[in-house]
Amino acid sequence: MKLRIFSWKQRLALFLALGLGLAVAAPSYGATGRQGTVEFLYGSYSIGQSPEPIGTLFTEVYGKAGSIMGLALSSTLVWNFDLYLEVKEINRTGKLTFTGEKTTFLLIPISLGVRYVQPLGFVQPYIGGGLDFYLFYENNPIGSVFNYVRGSHVLGGTYIQFSKSVPVLLNFRVKYTSATATVNERQVQLGGLEYGAGFVIAF
Repeated sequence: MKLRIFSWKQRLALFLALGLGLAVAAPSYGATGRQGTVEFLYGSYSIGQSPEPIGTLFTEVYGKAGSIMGLALSSTLVWNFDLYLEVKEINRTGKLTFTGEKTTFLLIPISLGVRYVQPLGFVQPYIGGGLDFYLFYENNPIGSVFNYVRGSHVLGGTYIQFSKSVPVLLNFRVKYTSATATVNERQVQLGGLEYGAGFVIAF
């Protein structure tokens, strides 16, 4: 029997409260000097293990990791806090375990959250968290499934800006998402670990 001390909403609230506490306690080195960003993201996404009886079936069919790409928008709020929206896409192709026939899987993660950015010269580390809305579609000779699931995430990373006079940055990031869908009365984990980089235009 699995004991759950906190729900995902409580964990998210606790994480944001911790991030706020760190932000207030951290010394101020000045604002980021921008109102928002447009970011082109690319990275690797590994879907986590599902509860039994699914277990590692997804990775056996589609592989352990694959590429993820998309677009992010952010807007500066107050005290170096940003509101961000991410829309990304994951495409996988695999083979069914019994018949070997082709199967395709499309996952569209949509994330909305808040992060704190600490300006430290040309390096600007950040932490944040938020909510997720995952659309997913699977198609193979057995049938097709189209559905959605809600989840939550935490992320961290750093911006690198080589010159304040040029509104272009690099973004190196790590993100973990928890999102469990129910398909045919079985739980399937669609969240997982993401890491990658982004090309950022600030304004």
